[in-house]
Amino acid sequence: MQWRWMSALLCLMGAIAMASVPEPWTPVKAQINKNELSVSVWGRTYRFLNSPLPSSVTTLGSEILAAPIRLVGQTDLGNLTWAESGVEIWEQSDEKATLIGWLQSDAIIANFFVQTEFDGLMQIDLRLVPLLKPKAKLQSLWLEIPMRKERATLFHYWPGRWGSAENSGAVPENGLSLPFKPILWLGWEEGGLTWFAESDKGWQISETNRAIEVVPDGDVVIVRIHLLDKQPQRLPFSLTFGIQATPVKPMPKDFHEWRICHGAFYGMEKQPVAAGAKETVLDKASRLGVKTLVFHEEWTPIQNYWRTNRETELRQLIDACHKRGIKLLLYFGYELSTLAPEWNELAEKVLIKPLAGGYFRRPPQRDFIVCLNSEWGEKLLNGIVSAIERYGFDGVYLDGTIEPFACANELHGCGYRAEDGSLRATYPIFAVRNFMRRLYKALHPKGKLINAHQSTYCGTPTLSFVHSYWDGEQFGGGELAKDPMQKLTLASFRAEFMGKNFGVPCEFLVYERPPDWTIEHALAFTMLHDVRVRPLGFGAMLEKMASIWDAMTKFGVSESEWHPYWRNSNWLQVQPESVKVSGYRKSVDGQVQWLLVISNLSATNSVTAQVRLSEKAIKAIKEAKDALSGENLTRKDNFIFVPLQPMRMRLVVVTGQ
Repeated sequence: MQWRWMSALLCLMGAIAMASVPEPWTPVKAQINKNELSVSVWGRTYRFLNSPLPSSVTTLGSEILAAPIRLVGQTDLGNLTWAESGVEIWEQSDEKATLIGWLQSDAIIANFFVQTEFDGLMQIDLRLVPLLKPKAKLQSLWLEIPMRKERATLFHYWPGRWGSAENSGAVPENGLSLPFKPILWLGWEEGGLTWFAESDKGWQISETNRAIEVVPDGDVVIVRIHLLDKQPQRLPFSLTFGIQATPVKPMPKDFHEWRICHGAFYGMEKQPVAAGAKETVLDKASRLGVKTLVFHEEWTPIQNYWRTNRETELRQLIDACHKRGIKLLLYFGYELSTLAPEWNELAEKVLIKPLAGGYFRRPPQRDFIVCLNSEWGEKLLNGIVSAIERYGFDGVYLDGTIEPFACANELHGCGYRAEDGSLRATYPIFAVRNFMRRLYKALHPKGKLINAHQSTYCGTPTLSFVHSYWDGEQFGGGELAKDPMQKLTLASFRAEFMGKNFGVPCEFLVYERPPDWTIEHALAFTMLHDVRVRPLGFGAMLEKMASIWDAMTKFGVSESEWHPYWRNSNWLQVQPESVKVSGYRKSVDGQVQWLLVISNLSATNSVTAQVRLSEKAIKAIKEAKDALSGENLTRKDNFIFVPLQPMRMRLVVVTGQ
């Protein structure tokens, strides 16, 4: 009996420990095998070969590194050489593994404190200290991350620039030279590696615009961080940075079925779609297949607040949505309103400095960017959790909340003083990450959704803890009109807007500007990447997306193989050059079916796409039909012929053996 009681207790303790790691992640495992130490999390393993810096990083079985991550430098006697090195497990739990490590040269000792969390984020605290009797003087020190060329074809960094996709794209042949950026990701369409740091405090850079370099060198692409380009002004010298292999978690299998629509409003469950009509706006949304509605900032009169004075109406709307099987997400953002009760008491302490934002909304108020490194982070977290308990809605739409905005407000610990005494901003990555991790742990177990709007930002330290993201508002000024591919290249889209490389589904945001820029133009490239446009409102945009949702559900894309245009040449070939094709493939009872996304990316020319399916793809085509219109398409042998207007896409179902 006693043994059974102890066994039950141990099982309970194990269940409690497992529960501390939220789904879909698994407990962290740290172990030693001969001379190699490894730390494993879901989908990824970091290996350390007698060094506190990883010698190997694998994600979903693919090795990312071409050589171990290293500290390289110069002394007054030549190249910096590490004569002694080591790493040990300090402590471990299901949530985190902590290592200690050291490197010693004839000039300095480098001590490391390395913490790896369950989502794969590795925080590295580095301390440089002088030897008691150094034989050499340190002259420079760089961090280098050598990546395999085939695993470093795309890049993304933040901050970016509104109206542009210049912060995402294909790694140029001559590489990149950047000023300090707190977030840099390098990878390919299925994975990669994020490097990050909250500030360049203590760095000594010879050229401001070469603080960070991406250097192609044969079969290797080197990420080079210029920590010290000159002799350090003082030792000890400390800094913190991090790395995180991606994807950070598995893509949810059912994300195609989330069917999110933006634009909920009070009374939509009563308002008819037209004068005299019996169908309400909410009924129409339900009929068109909407499963998740987002209620923007107007749900409360105070921007980014967790209470409303229209509680009865809110509860009625939530109840009406639930009766129709629709989830309702409420807006929370990145600002403190002058209408908020806490403004007088907290504004000076919690806003970012220099003051930024100033958005105007009704009722008349101004809204300024708030820093989650301040006490507002705790207030907002508690406010969101209490609001869900109070009202019973189904999750949150976070507008910019996951972005660690630059801040120099010393009243809450942001910013730092440079050697010349000037105040410089820091990026509170860890504070925003802590907020998001706690929010995810509070909401996810209850089945609540976290959707983030974060245009230009794909920083995985905070993106880890959302269920999906919405990107594209940086082009809301009409920058993609006329010829979208000139402003947003396919490589830029694959790097920032696809989501599979991060492990988080993405939707694209479109503000239509007919006739030059509409949802039709956007779908021509988003659908090629398995990314849908989120409809705004309950008109033509929703009707268009509803037909696409239905076609994809009918085909069963969630249970199908996906073959994107950049790696499907053994299956599909297409002409002319302006046309790209991606496809979903399944086989049922010996019958092969494809759902093809065929897009003409020419902004000016109509074409007839000639798509050939190889024998590997399908032995013989029996039927080719437009999935939306039902039109039978011309086919011959294993070719199908698809007329396409400029910047248009068609969904085509192909059936055969």
